[in-house]
Amino acid sequence: MFADSTSHSQRQHSLIDCDAMCASAAAGHAVSPIQDRVASATPGKWRDAIVVGASVGGWIEVVTLCDDQSIVLWNHADLTSELLPGTPVSLHAVYDVLKAADAKHSVLRVGVGV
Repeated sequence: MFADSTSHSQRQHSLIDCDAMCASAAAGHAVSPIQDRVASATPGKWRDAIVVGASVGGWIEVVTLCDDQSIVLWNHADLTSELLPGTPVSLHAVYDVLKAADAKHSVLRVGVGV
């Protein structure tokens, strides 16, 4: 069961179809320069997590290490080859950026496991 903190209209706007060179600034698409800058400027808001799973449809589940919270995310791209189960990642708690190795991905926070 998930407690959904994202409105239906936010999800509809974000779940638009795009190709690999997406220029959309909607959550779950390209990381905008300002999103990257504010996330980098607030290092205390990053949460270490482990990938539980990722699907070709862009769904990603992570579990945070600090409080064992399951979080469901979405990104427009198929990240299954990059986000294998057990992969360590960092999730920005305010600006919804997922960092894996040297890559940063904008994510739509869809739900939190309860």
